[in-house]
Amino acid sequence: MTDEDPQAGQRVRRRASRSAGPTGADADAAAVVVPTEKKSAEQKSAEQKSAEQKAAEQKVAAPVALGKPDTPPEKVVSGDQVATKAEPTGTTETPAETAVDTPVRSKPKAGLVVGIAVASVIAVALTALTVFLLVDRNKASNADEDRARYVAGARTTALNLTTLHADTAAADLDKFLAGTTDEFKSQFDGRKDSFVNVLGQAGVQTDGEVLEAGFEKSDGDCGTSLVAVRAMQKNGDEAPAERNYRLRITMCDVDGQLLASNVEFVP
Repeated sequence: MTDEDPQAGQRVRRRASRSAGPTGADADAAAVVVPTEKKSAEQKSAEQKSAEQKAAEQKVAAPVALGKPDTPPEKVVSGDQVATKAEPTGTTETPAETAVDTPVRSKPKAGLVVGIAVASVIAVALTALTVFLLVDRNKASNADEDRARYVAGARTTALNLTTLHADTAAADLDKFLAGTTDEFKSQFDGRKDSFVNVLGQAGVQTDGEVLEAGFEKSDGDCGTSLVAVRAMQKNGDEAPAERNYRLRITMCDVDGQLLASNVEFVP
């Protein structure tokens, strides 16, 4: 039983060494199946690509959220709520807020104080200047009025002095002396009658006319003026002759009345 034919053993080895593979029928079946598997793989690959493309489109279309993923979404508030939050809810200020607010508040106050001070100084200065100007104007106005009064009194005195008539000599002389001070009148004490007689005997007729008058100076309640007078003088039967005089007349305010205190003939 152990002895075998050598040729038989070789045939067995040939069968065992026969190339593996499908037979003709199997090859035909495999040829039919292979295209189906390839098609299925390509279909899966196309579907996978289509799915990836859709996923990519969804990612692109989806809004990109910035910030940390764990950050909670911001709460949407209305305009009234924002205004309510903006208003201060308490009177207590932190030290930092006080330190920041103090310079900002102090500057406007300091500027306001300085502005008020400057405005007050300017107002006081303007008031003082206005008062000074008014007082000065009043003084100037009063001075002008006094000068005009002195000149007017001097004109009247010069006219009364150069207007005398023999037949009215006493009345003319009284008129002239009525506008003089007591001191000036005293110069005619005891000589008035003799003066009137001289005028009557000489037949003096003189009529004066003031040509020009101007204020010269003032001294206290007195003012001196220069007066130019032209007089038509006639003595007796002589023809009238023109006489020109320059008079320096000092008028003084005596109890509110202007009176001549001195009369000088100026060459």
